[in-house]
Amino acid sequence: MLKSIYVKLMLTIVLVTGISMTSKAELIRLLVKEDLASCTGVAPMTCMQVKYKNSKSWELFYGGINGFKYQPGYRYVILVDRTKKKNVPADASAYDYKLKKNLKKQKMKGNTGNSAWDFVLKHKWKLIQMNGTTQKESPVYMVFDKDKNRVHGSSACNTFMGGFEKTANSITFKQLAGTLMACDAARNKIEGEFLQLMNGGAFRYDVADQTLNLYRGNRLVLMFGMAPL
Repeated sequence: MLKSIYVKLMLTIVLVTGISMTSKAELIRLLVKEDLASCTGVAPMTCMQVKYKNSKSWELFYGGINGFKYQPGYRYVILVDRTKKKNVPADASAYDYKLKKNLKKQKMKGNTGNSAWDFVLKHKWKLIQMNGTTQKESPVYMVFDKDKNRVHGSSACNTFMGGFEKTANSITFKQLAGTLMACDAARNKIEGEFLQLMNGGAFRYDVADQTLNLYRGNRLVLMFGMAPL
């Protein structure tokens, strides 16, 4: 009998707590700018720029919005649920944000029309996923030189360099060459797989949530995370 009363009491507490937590969510409208801006959190990074209902100018938006896939070059109008956190560290956002509805996505013209690629050129790109496998602390990275249409970086064991050709949504790497250092078996395996993919023809690419994604057909084969140059 006491056990049954205790279980009912606990269920009531959980239900009341859940209602209390969800009741704190506030629905807000955000205008999200088509380009990112440099900002400083724990370390230098880039942030979205947003306007709230009463904003007079663009404000830096630290953190992310669950369920929202941002693409540079597009301006968005979105509805989000904003929930205040408890016991927030000094260097963290005071709120959690979750996408409720994407009201509008508009491709911007003029000097922002190629902003996704301009964003790529401003950063070093470190490999974080290859053929569906997460690469933890990967030594592989690449950097693009817009003026010379060249790319260089590390293929895990060796440095590599070569050319590239880019269209609006595809990229092909050409005449890749590298140094010939000897490494351990693990790095040799990563390097072999990476270079085979890079030499395998054109990729479709996109930039979203501060990642550079390369696809073969509809399959994501290489994902790079943004890093400072």
